[in-house]
Amino acid sequence: FPRCQQRLAQGDTILIFPEGTRTKPGEKMTLQRGAANIAVRCASDLRIVTIGCSEHLLDKQSKWYDVPPDRPFFTVEVHGRVEINKFYDATSQEPALAARQLNRHLLLLLQQGCLPLSGINNASALSGN
Repeated sequence: FPRCQQRLAQGDTILIFPEGTRTKPGEKMTLQRGAANIAVRCASDLRIVTIGCSEHLLDKQSKWYDVPPDRPFFTVEVHGRVEINKFYDATSQEPALAARQLNRHLLLLLQQGCLPLSGINNASALSGN
C-alpha cells in the first residue's frame, strides 16, 4: 500500500476494477477487496464510476476479434464520493474489518443501482479542460 499512498499524496488517481477480471453476463456480481483495502489503509475516499456497453464486447464469452453486429455505445457515469471515515476509525478498528464492511457497502450500492451522480456531466469537466 505504500506506493498507492504515495500516488494519492501526489494528487494522482488510482483506477481499480474491484470486480476483478471480465465478468459473464447475468453472473452474480462479486467484488475483490483490493479497492476497499487501499481506501481504508490510505485513508482515501472513493468515487464509483460505472461503465456500461450496449453490446456484448470483451466479456469472458466474447473473443477480442468478434465484432458485434451493431456499433457499441458506451456509457460512463461518475457517481458521488464514498467517504471512508464512515467505515473506519483508525483508533478503534482493524483495517481488514473496515475493508470488508466497505466492500459490502460498495457491492450493495452497485447491486441496487442507487448511486447519486457527482454533478460532473461532461468530458471536459473530467479532463480539466
